[in-house]
Amino acid sequence: MTAGRTFVVLGGTGRLGRHLLPMLRTQGHRVIGVSRSPADDPPPDGWICADLTTAAQWASVQDRLLDLPGGAGEVVLVDLVLDRTSVVSMRRSISAATTFTVRTRRLLAAEGHAVRVLAAGTTAALAPPVFQTPYGRAKRQQALHYARLECVDLVLLPQLVDTAKPDRSGDRPGAVVGNSCTYEAAAAALQAIGHHPARRSLWVVRGSDPQPYVHRGITGLPGALGSLVLSRTVGRNSPTAHRRASRERLALLPPRIRAGVDHHGAPERLVRAFERYLDMPRARTVIAGDQPARSKEDDEQYP
Repeated sequence: MTAGRTFVVLGGTGRLGRHLLPMLRTQGHRVIGVSRSPADDPPPDGWICADLTTAAQWASVQDRLLDLPGGAGEVVLVDLVLDRTSVVSMRRSISAATTFTVRTRRLLAAEGHAVRVLAAGTTAALAPPVFQTPYGRAKRQQALHYARLECVDLVLLPQLVDTAKPDRSGDRPGAVVGNSCTYEAAAAALQAIGHHPARRSLWVVRGSDPQPYVHRGITGLPGALGSLVLSRTVGRNSPTAHRRASRERLALLPPRIRAGVDHHGAPERLVRAFERYLDMPRARTVIAGDQPARSKEDDEQYP
């Protein structure tokens, strides 16, 4: 089923997109990138420059995509769009990308294309309300919209870093260890999931690089209160301020308690709760660098 598959990557010039596009091209797929700025090395199949937060530009993008040959194979709409320069811009970009993707899927399906959505988020969507950030809430709502589609793969990525970091968890006794992976490894996981599609699936990608987190206990209370106040006042439009406030609150917790509520480690109880929230089948786990396992149902649907 890989032959004839077309990947339309929204946010193709982002840190994930820059790694994912060449991987897909190497596999022989038709790849079309969409972003606000042109690519340094655009795929030969096409590049569409458009700001998806401007609804007036949607029609021209959709017209280009509707020119795809009908019946040529499955079209995969890959949503990597994200603008984290501010809370306002982040919410706007996520909301616009979601609406654009859902409407474009409907248009392509009406033209006879088989269409699937592959949407990347992070484990921030798993965080309990007291530790949630504006980004996590926005991604949580996005997942809820996408979960209503018939053919969708929702992917929760771990903390993403530019380069792999050594495990220094032993330097911090009692620290709770999360997990992370590089942008390149995350892109490889998305590519692998794109080759092992399911009708409706939630995927949790676990990184191979441990990430230690500090346990400050009650001594961290002044810092936690200060960061919380900052995130509610002068830093309310700063994603960084909200992330810092969440981490400072987590650092107050004893390691055993934190292990069950810290979204960075994607604990099972949070994943199960997210499945119920989305009304999705049991999540599948992928270790960055490994190939996802296929189920019998997948083999019947995608031989």
